Amino acid sequence: MGFYKLLITSVVLNVTANILLKKGVVLAGGVSGDKTKVIGDIFRVALSPYILGGLILYGLSFLIWLRVLSFNDLSKSYPIFATIVFLLTTVASIQFLHENVSITRFLGIAIMLVGIFVVARS
Repeated sequence: MGFYKLLITSVVLNVTANILLKKGVVLAGGVSGDKTKVIGDIFRVALSPYILGGLILYGLSFLIWLRVLSFNDLSKSYPIFATIVFLLTTVASIQFLHENVSITRFLGIAIMLVGIFVVARS
């Protein structure tokens, strides 16, 4: 599998992991700011199927990321990865978590996309 196919696979797994983690922490009731409850909250949240699924997908994303790094420079790979993750996570947050995203944030993403186009062509 080529560099870009591996990169996109890692990105999709990473974005899906983030959505599952957010969904899991919300459904589990989150982690409180109360120092006496934090450990119990963390264990309760960590046992959520969404959290466990997200961690598995993060692990797979990480393994594929190692392969991506074997193909290309980090200085090229990471900006592309990070920007696409940022874009797709924002879109997925709107679609699956019903988050509100401002036009200013989308403008920032558009600027980042121009930047990765320049990095990818270098």
